[in-house]
Amino acid sequence: MNYQLKNKMIQINNKMLREMKQFYIEGYGTKKIAKKFNLAVTTTRDYLLKAGVKFRKASKDKFSISQHNRFINLYHKDKSIKQIAQICNISFSTVQRHLIKSNTNLKKRGNPALIKNQNYKELTLEKSYILGVVGPGDGFIEYRKNNGVYRIVLEAVDLNFIKYFIFCLEKVYGMSAKVKSLKFRGFGINDTFRVRLSSKQVVEDILSYNADFKEKTWTIPLAIKNASKEIKSKYLQGFADSQGSVSLNPKQIILCNQNFKGLKEIEELLSNIGIKNISYNKNGVILCNRKNIEIFNELINFNISYKRERLATILNNYKVWKTPEKEILKLKPKIIELRKNGLSFPSIAKELDISTSAAYNHSKNIT
Repeated sequence: MNYQLKNKMIQINNKMLREMKQFYIEGYGTKKIAKKFNLAVTTTRDYLLKAGVKFRKASKDKFSISQHNRFINLYHKDKSIKQIAQICNISFSTVQRHLIKSNTNLKKRGNPALIKNQNYKELTLEKSYILGVVGPGDGFIEYRKNNGVYRIVLEAVDLNFIKYFIFCLEKVYGMSAKVKSLKFRGFGINDTFRVRLSSKQVVEDILSYNADFKEKTWTIPLAIKNASKEIKSKYLQGFADSQGSVSLNPKQIILCNQNFKGLKEIEELLSNIGIKNISYNKNGVILCNRKNIEIFNELINFNISYKRERLATILNNYKVWKTPEKEILKLKPKIIELRKNGLSFPSIAKELDISTSAAYNHSKNIT
């Protein structure tokens, strides 16, 4: 019997408690019982305790040496981990853990996924985008050599973002990847989607760029830093699709991230394509003057439609542009320096991308 969980926790009657207890006595684990009754695992444990259940030891502790050896013997008889789990009526992960513990050389699972595109080593726009997503963005690498796990993964709420990432993977490596809708996790208001490409070759190709791909310490590959403006812009687009947002009031683009060293490298890339005089706050990089936003729109932009639309709204709503006073104050030492060097007010304005009146007001007394 499957009991539906509504907006609040259902009430468990005595009959249901007895059923839950009987399932546990028959060998069901708390996770399976929770799934059967559509309850949280912790809630299920509370109800089982209420029913007088004495919990078994965790599976990793309860197996005898003879059972442990049985897993190994079956594996050496060419039984797969999945088959052993079915024979012994236990989980796949438990069998795998015991085999690894015994230093058994595990066979590769399934047929290795091979790259079909012979030119995959070339740093194309699509690969640059992948590196921007997998490095500083929402993508990540699952790399567990002992378990034979090599995956490129992206989890996001925007399906268009997911689909474009899949397109880039197929374009670069000639390999298809499927989208999976993840179960509701109890937080957020949107569904989450995941794409996962399992391939040792792909993972090793990404890692060959000798950058840090960890969430808190990521760095930009040297190949990206030395590449063309188009490649750099595409890398930044991958980062912006993952971490970027657009504010209409005040008008600004925010590239959110907590890795400050990484953001300084992002600033360098932005400067290389003409976006300068950026700001920082506790969230990350801020682009807030008109010229920078226009360059971002022209060279980087977003693949995510709602972000693209908000950016277009900012550009369409520009009437009288004025650099924020806070930004002008940061530029004041440079304004004075240029004026002392003999530049006219219009020349200073052009050099720093500010209005002529702003250049005049902050250096009018300089001879």
